Amino acid sequence: MHRSSVDHKRLMRESTDRVQRALYSENPNEQLVASRLLESPAGFGTWESEHSGLMREVATPGFRRTQAALLKKATFRLIHRKALFEYLRDERIRGTVRRRIIASFHPAQDYSRSVIAEHGLYLRKACSFLCTSHVGSNVVCDPGFLDPMWRYQELYAQYFQIFCHTHFGTESADSAPQGELLPLLKLQLEECRVAIMNPQRGTERLGMTVGAQPIATSPGTRRPSSRLISK
Repeated sequence: MHRSSVDHKRLMRESTDRVQRALYSENPNEQLVASRLLESPAGFGTWESEHSGLMREVATPGFRRTQAALLKKATFRLIHRKALFEYLRDERIRGTVRRRIIASFHPAQDYSRSVIAEHGLYLRKACSFLCTSHVGSNVVCDPGFLDPMWRYQELYAQYFQIFCHTHFGTESADSAPQGELLPLLKLQLEECRVAIMNPQRGTERLGMTVGAQPIATSPGTRRPSSRLISK
């Protein structure tokens, strides 16, 4: 039996309620991103406008299975877009290396404005990630938004870390080169993504990917404890 999709009005109501609940979450990361977003009326207005556009794409009339696929694609994009700030924060990248990385991602802006813009963008994408995770797991009720999506987020954070280590020289002098791991991580990401998007055909591949241990990297690799909880 196919269930109808969730309309835009409910998607937005569920989203704003989720951001409000994050203020009282046991997860300090959730509290921080929600409080920083809500303390700025301008910032919240920008988020609301952007998120409304995102939810309008997801609210396409049809079945919830189709809506779940659109939500997953949106969640992948949010994971990718918030990765830069998370990497700079969690790896404590400072000085000239930080400037080089920021300049690479924001070539048309000066450094200070780029940092401010990236921080604001991170807050908005992190809050939208909370919302799409909540809607996907608790409203649309798709299991792909639980452990499989968290696994994808962890893999992408690891991939992004090694990418920056390789391309911007952020590895410590005593660490082994890790650039050769990028193709393997990229393959794991693709397998995980395909299995999340096509759970019936990809169950076996997803089980292999999710069950695999993270590739050993530097001691600074982000751990699951820094997750933003979806419920």
